[in-house]
Amino acid sequence: MRINHDFHIHTTLSLCAHDASATVESYIRNAKRNGITKLGFSNHMWDSAIPGASEHFYKPQNYDHLALLRPEIEKFDGCDGIQLYFGCEAEYDPARRDIALTKEIARKFDYILAPNSHTHMMMPREFYEPRQRHAQFMLDAFLDTVKSPLAKYVTAMAHPFSAVCCPYPRELLYPLISDAQYGEAFSLAREADIAIELNTCGYVHSTLQQILDHPSLRMFAIAKECGCKFIFGSDAHSAAPGDVQDSWWIAYVLAQALNLKDEDIAPIAR
Repeated sequence: MRINHDFHIHTTLSLCAHDASATVESYIRNAKRNGITKLGFSNHMWDSAIPGASEHFYKPQNYDHLALLRPEIEKFDGCDGIQLYFGCEAEYDPARRDIALTKEIARKFDYILAPNSHTHMMMPREFYEPRQRHAQFMLDAFLDTVKSPLAKYVTAMAHPFSAVCCPYPRELLYPLISDAQYGEAFSLAREADIAIELNTCGYVHSTLQQILDHPSLRMFAIAKECGCKFIFGSDAHSAAPGDVQDSWWIAYVLAQALNLKDEDIAPIAR
């Protein structure tokens, strides 16, 4: 199969994307060089109508902030045959056990990613130990999201069960969730028509064998068995050519390891 898309890209509107190269124009240049024809921009977001946004990170990253990207997307959409999408990575709110989003704002996006694994920001620190509690937090966040009334607006679960900025190897957490629990979660995602993101960021700097031996592949295999569709994302915070090349090489490794076909890809990404 040919991978023609990247639906997880951050520009400098994301407060964690500090590299000046993280612009629409720069990402388009790299996409053209690598045969990518669909780019989705998914900056971090917390709907300002939902209380609880962190003062220095999420509160400034509301819809009005993200919408500053719209003129640039409209300017470059279709250039060199590359289709651009205006999306977001809408955070999970543990206080409400739901996505930090309203349906009014959700309708303004071309697509929405929802993470269950930003545990470095959204999970109480005491949940890091015992590690089973950490894994359970992510499982609960996943289930809350796919069962939410807002689930119909969610395109894909971002980097599922890959604990971001974990203080210990995140690989240790995958086996703490049983195959049956993964099966329930992914079956509900399929019923909600929510795709599963294959996020290449977590495998950067890994060898081919390390990727093939990674415990997440069993999890993704269960998602495939449950009938889930997939979407690829680099989680790029920089348009540096080397970073992008690594991401798309890894995407093909994951696709081959899971024996993905065109029909396994979410319709928006085909």
